[in-house]
Amino acid sequence: MKMLRRALQAAAVMALSLGCGGDATPVVTGFQRYVPAAGSAASIAYTAGITRYVGTAPPTETTTTGAVTTFTFDPAQGPVCMHGAPYRASVRDGASDDLLIFLQGGGACWTDFCLAVTAAPAGVPSMDLLRTTAENPLHDFDVLYLPYCDGSLFAGDHTVNNADGTPARIHHGLQNLSAALAAGFTRYPHPRRIVLAGSSGGGFGTILAAFLVRYVYPDAPLYVVDDAGIGVARTGDPAYLGRLLDDFGARAFIPADCANCTADGNITGLVDYFLAHDRNAHIAAISSWNDWVISSLFLMEPAATFQADLARATDALHAAHPDTYRRFFYAGTGHTTLLGNATGIVGTNLNAVDLPSGFAAQIGMVHIESMYVRAVNGVTVAQWLGAMLAGDATRWDDRLEATTPMP
Repeated sequence: MKMLRRALQAAAVMALSLGCGGDATPVVTGFQRYVPAAGSAASIAYTAGITRYVGTAPPTETTTTGAVTTFTFDPAQGPVCMHGAPYRASVRDGASDDLLIFLQGGGACWTDFCLAVTAAPAGVPSMDLLRTTAENPLHDFDVLYLPYCDGSLFAGDHTVNNADGTPARIHHGLQNLSAALAAGFTRYPHPRRIVLAGSSGGGFGTILAAFLVRYVYPDAPLYVVDDAGIGVARTGDPAYLGRLLDDFGARAFIPADCANCTADGNITGLVDYFLAHDRNAHIAAISSWNDWVISSLFLMEPAATFQADLARATDALHAAHPDTYRRFFYAGTGHTTLLGNATGIVGTNLNAVDLPSGFAAQIGMVHIESMYVRAVNGVTVAQWLGAMLAGDATRWDDRLEATTPMP
């Protein structure tokens, strides 16, 4: 059965790599856009208009190295990195009929601050969640890997220009996400289960991308793993979040009937909205209580403030969705557990990273955790995620480590 599916996928990929003519009509790439049933979970993205790019930008180059196939997209058709470099996404076949969609981290960039990766490398990197060894509960999943290179948390649809009209920052995260999902659908049209995971900027990205993934895959059970991007921004300061949404051009992600989704200055309201409308989804939220990268570097607020806001926002989410929203929060200032090392965030090409002034003196504060080592009460992140996928509600519990005093 698996071999037959692979043969069909190969034929689909060949068709996908053909035909990028000059016709103004969008090219159908294997994913057929449709009108979902009113009130369905899939209708949320459609009603908001954020499905408009899915299937309109097929890859112009497809290359295979070993078990990994990389799709490269034409910047002129929309998918593009922040400074104009081509966008790429890669797939790796596994032995199961399950699909892992991984959104890489890599900072964020807006008018007031910029730390962001600006290139999309080919291939699937070596990192904790993408290991093919048995200790990884997702080791046999098919993989769709999305690099992150436009600084907009996979949600942008806006270009910020310089005074002379030239692009300063191209935030095309929505088009990058859409192109990759369409290419991934062509390869893996009928997964048994889907895990949508992301770390750091990609963790924030899962909150927004979940709506679009549900549109592309309306029926599959969906497990969202949000690692170090829980959705807490500056509680009580909606203007801060508003500046990001406007810079990114991402306000379309806010459903029209969710006026309070971001009113408190966070985007955790979108998580509540998603779970309230999608009865076939679970969310695993992973964070340290005092994540230095999120609290000090990006939010520029005391760790104690971040800790209190994190507790307040996620306590409410777990209370509202006790069976489908569960946390793995550990003590300390660590940032991410699914990557295993810092190259998972900034890659290996440091020339393709925009860094803020003075960051070199602070880099020692960035501490990357491992899902195979970081544990709370004797259970590692890897074991906890395995319990979620196995339907073991006893071990996939709301697991909160006691906090420690901050210096």
